[in-house]
Amino acid sequence: MGSQVKVSCKCGLNKSILIGGGMESSSYECFFPCFCKNCSDVVEVNLLDLNPKCPECGEENIIAFDNRLLIGEKGKQVIESWHAFELGRELLLTNGTYKCPKCNTQNLRFSMGDLYWD
Repeated sequence: MGSQVKVSCKCGLNKSILIGGGMESSSYECFFPCFCKNCSDVVEVNLLDLNPKCPECGEENIIAFDNRLLIGEKGKQVIESWHAFELGRELLLTNGTYKCPKCNTQNLRFSMGDLYWD
């Protein structure tokens, strides 16, 4: 079952992003928030696509937010995790800080969303 996270930054960036996949689609869908430098935005990307790219501009040079290059301060509380067997890793978001693509500070944060989906 997939879920949703809320993304926010002091600069005004606010949005909701889907995480994971449904029961029947988990072998080919694994949505996760990614950093798109070209769009200066957090985008929802299916990491199981053959060539994952930004859904807004088509840029292939995107970075998933579990990448240590984007993590400022690792939080103590797990906001969301998804074991992506096909990727060979656990996708994890905490209540810490992350690099914001809009303002380039370490003030981006994730919180629990209101949606669970299948």
